[in-house]
Amino acid sequence: MSEEPKILNRGLDALLGSKSNPPTKTVKEIEINKIEAGRFQPRSDFNVEKLSELTDSIKKHGVLSPILVRELGLNKFEVIAGERRLRASKAAGLSAIPCLVDQKKDQDALESALIENLQREDLNAVEEARGYDRLKREFGLTQDEVATATGKARSTIANSLRLLQLSPSILDLLSTGQIEKGHAKILVGMSAKEAEQAANDIVKNKLTIKDISPKKTKPKNQTKTKTRDLLNIEEEMSVAFGHKVEIETKTKSTGKVSISYKTKDELENIISKIIN
Repeated sequence: MSEEPKILNRGLDALLGSKSNPPTKTVKEIEINKIEAGRFQPRSDFNVEKLSELTDSIKKHGVLSPILVRELGLNKFEVIAGERRLRASKAAGLSAIPCLVDQKKDQDALESALIENLQREDLNAVEEARGYDRLKREFGLTQDEVATATGKARSTIANSLRLLQLSPSILDLLSTGQIEKGHAKILVGMSAKEAEQAANDIVKNKLTIKDISPKKTKPKNQTKTKTRDLLNIEEEMSVAFGHKVEIETKTKSTGKVSISYKTKDELENIISKIIN
C-alpha cells in the first residue's frame, strides 16, 4: 500500500490540531534563557511603544496566556507563537514564562507562526508576503498548497506574492506604512522606474489610492438612446429618400445625418438627389 500523502494543516488546525489526531501538548513554566527566538517568525517589525505597554502589563499582571513553543532538544525550546510576550517578559525581568509545548516540524512551525500572526492581523503586507514566500521556497509548496495551509484564497496568496516584485525601497515604504497596500498593488503594475517615481510622489504629496489609479476614459462613440420621435423622423426620411438615414445628436442643437449605401450606383443616386 502506498504511503498516504501528507495533508497540510488548515486554519486553526495548524495551531490547535485536528480532533482526530490531536498532537501531544503540555503547559509548563520554562526558564526564559532556555527559549530561543523563532526562526520561522514572519514578523520583523515589533512596535516599540506597544511592546513597552505589554511589558508594563506583564509587570503588573504576569503572562496571562502561555506562548507556543516546540522542543529542540534537552532543555532547549523555540518560540512558534508569542514572541512579543517573550520579549516583553524578558524586559519585565521575568525568569520563567508559561509555555504550551508542542512537537512540530519546521514546516508546521512556519505555518503556525504565520497563521497566528495573520489571524491577529499583526503582520504588515510585506511580512505577510515574505511569510508566504518562505512556505513556497523552503518547503517547495505551490500557491494552491500555501492557500490550503493558511486558509486563504489562492488569489490572496498570488496578489500578496506579487508585491515582492517591488524594489526594496518601495517595500520599505510599505512596511513602515508610508504607502498603503492599495498603492503597492497599483505600483507593481508599473515599470521599475515609474513605480519609484510614483512611490516618491505618494509620500511627498500624500496621494490617495484614487489619485494614482489609472483614469478610465469614456468611449468616443458612446451610444445614446434615441427617442421615439427621433426614430420616427429617421424612418420617414429613409422612406422619402429611398436609402437608410440615421440622425446622431451631440447636443440639443448639433449632430449629424448619415445616409447609407451599398453600391456605387446607390452612391451616385444619393449624390444626384442631393444636388438636384
